[in-house]
Amino acid sequence: RPSAGQLTVRSHQKGAAMSAAQLAFLPAPAAGGVLPTAGEALGPGRLHSASPASAEAASQQSSATSVAAAAAFSVAAAAAVQRRRRGRVPRHAGGYDVLERSTPGMEVPDEIKDIETAGKDVATPHWSTEPMKEKKGLTLAMLDWKDLHGAACGASGVLFVAEMVRFYLGQKPTDIECYFAAVVYGIIYASRFDGIRGLPAHFRVTFYATTGWSFYYIAHLLAATNPEMCAHWVYPTGIVFVASTIYFYKHWIERMYRHFVEDRFRPYYLPGLMGLMYFHWLDCVDLFNQWVDPTYWQTVPLTLTDQAWTIQDVRLTGLFMSSMALFMITLHNKGVLTGGRNTLLTVLGTIFVPALFLTGTHATLNASFP
Repeated sequence: RPSAGQLTVRSHQKGAAMSAAQLAFLPAPAAGGVLPTAGEALGPGRLHSASPASAEAASQQSSATSVAAAAAFSVAAAAAVQRRRRGRVPRHAGGYDVLERSTPGMEVPDEIKDIETAGKDVATPHWSTEPMKEKKGLTLAMLDWKDLHGAACGASGVLFVAEMVRFYLGQKPTDIECYFAAVVYGIIYASRFDGIRGLPAHFRVTFYATTGWSFYYIAHLLAATNPEMCAHWVYPTGIVFVASTIYFYKHWIERMYRHFVEDRFRPYYLPGLMGLMYFHWLDCVDLFNQWVDPTYWQTVPLTLTDQAWTIQDVRLTGLFMSSMALFMITLHNKGVLTGGRNTLLTVLGTIFVPALFLTGTHATLNASFP
C-alpha cells in the first residue's frame, strides 16, 4: 500500500510526464513560425485537399513528433527517478519509503563559516616583505574608553597589576578579588560581541574561542573559591572549553598551513601558537582529571592544601592574558599598534611573560596543575 509521500511524489511525476508528452504532440509551427489554428489542423477540408507533397511533409512531421514524444517521456522518467533517489529513506531491509522534501535546508551560522575561510585572506603578504611595517591610525587616547567595556578593561588592568604584586609577596587571593574578577571579565566579553562582527574572519574566530575559554575559566575560578556552590559548573563549561579549543585550532592550523603552501607564512606566529597550544593542553588534562574523578572537589583540595589557591591564580592570570590578546587585536584594527611590534608584544605580553611569572612564584606551593 503506497504511503502519502509516495502518492505525492508519484502524482508529481505523472503530471510532469503528461505535460511533456502533451507538449511533444502539439502541431509543428508553420513556415512563418505561427501554429495553425484548430480548424486548419483538424478540419476535413484541409485533410481531403492535401497534396502528395503535403502528405509526405505530414508523414515527416508525424515521425518527428513521435521522436520528440519519446524524448519527452525519457526526460520525465529520468527526472522522476532522480527525485525518487534524493527523497528515499530506508523503510526496512527490502524496500524504501519515498518522502517529499518540503523542509528548506538549515542556514549555516556565520561563526561556523568563519573557520571555513582559514587562510583565504589573500591580502597577507610574504613574511619577509616589510615584516615590521606599521599602519598609522588612531592613538591610544583616541579610543572610546567612556563606556562599560572601557571601564571593565581599565579595571582588569588595575586588578592584574595588584595580582602581580600579590604573586611576588606570596599571598593568597581573597574571595572578593575572585568574585570581582568574574564580574569584570564577564562584562568585557559580553559588551564586545556587537563590535567584533565587522572584523576579518580570523579575528572573529579568535574572539569566539577566547570567549568560550574564559567562560570555563570563570567557572573554574568560582569552583575553587566556593566549591559547594560552583563546583558543578566545571562540567558543562568544560564542554564549551573543549569545543572552543577545537574551533580555534582547526581554523588557525589550516590558516598557517595555507600561508606556508602559498609562500605567505610568517614564522614569528609559530612560537605564540605553540605556546598557547601547550597551555591549553594543560587545561584539557586538568579538565579531564576533574571529569574522571567525581570526588575531586571533596578530596584533592584537602590532600593538596594549596590546590585551590593555585587554581584561582592560574585562572586569574588566564583571564587577563585572554582579554589582553583581544585588546591587542583592537589596537591592530584601530591602527594604534600594528605590524610585527603588535605580534611581538602579544606573544610575549599575553602568553610567555605572565605564564613564566606565575610559574616562578607558585613553584613551591603544595599543588598540582594539572
